[in-house]
Amino acid sequence: MASTLSLRVKPLHFAAAVLACSVALQASAAHSYTDKLVAGETLQANEFIKPVDNNLVRLVMQGDGNLVLYRQADNAPLWHTSSWGHPGATTVMQGDGNLVVYGPNGTEVLFHTSTYNNPGSYLQLLSSGNLVVKSAANTVLWASNTSVQPPPIYSTPSYQPTFWNDASTIQRNNNCYNYANNKRTDTFAQPGRAHGVTGYAMTGPAVYNAAVADGLVPTTSSGTSPEGKTKIALVVAPGIDYHWYRQDSDGRWTHKPGQTRATNVDNSGVTITNPETANRGMYTLFVGYFFTPSDAVQGQGKADIR
Repeated sequence: MASTLSLRVKPLHFAAAVLACSVALQASAAHSYTDKLVAGETLQANEFIKPVDNNLVRLVMQGDGNLVLYRQADNAPLWHTSSWGHPGATTVMQGDGNLVVYGPNGTEVLFHTSTYNNPGSYLQLLSSGNLVVKSAANTVLWASNTSVQPPPIYSTPSYQPTFWNDASTIQRNNNCYNYANNKRTDTFAQPGRAHGVTGYAMTGPAVYNAAVADGLVPTTSSGTSPEGKTKIALVVAPGIDYHWYRQDSDGRWTHKPGQTRATNVDNSGVTITNPETANRGMYTLFVGYFFTPSDAVQGQGKADIR
């Protein structure tokens, strides 16, 4: 099973790279239709359709014979007909209402939507990212059931302690884990609790695994996030407690110990430039770094924590 999946994925990503460089000029000159294929129209190799009101998705008849719906932002395949390995294949919107991918000989059926006996039907790529075959009366007969949203945008907050240090609800009910993830929950969030991981020992590996359960991504001291996620650091007082630090937009590190105030200095009152060498008091075990899906707005991080 694993080897089969690997074979299926590879041609999709290879084709995506090719599409990004070369297909647009070929396709735009090859036909005049935009978001639809109507009866009698065909997609040949390297031709595509896209929504009329955005550029979020594109349906491409690839040169390898696969009909693929791509998300434009990252060339991720959202749906495909599994018909690669047939160079010269074409996609036809038939007069009987059936959408068919034919092999290069024009007779071998590689894929179809089983929407025959519906003359006047047409294929449409909606702006939502859903690919549908509609009847002449605009009833949906078949759908890929796909959708696309713009990729999330992450950004790193600056050090703005006033938001967290209100001496009231925010300060008392949001701890170091909330602060590091820049996520106000008012629940004194605990690593893993949002995903059923509780009751673990206060050890580096246990807290590390709980954070991973929350979707945090382990990284290194020199690691950078291509998505713009924020780097945070985990330390542990073995058998007692954990603590988290956050790297702000200026590259320095800040933290919020428990119910106390957010600060940019360590236990010696020194500005934190490296959490590994800072005076951390009883938190003697440095566990590692993670990326979290944060936001520039205080308290509005996107991590799924509770």
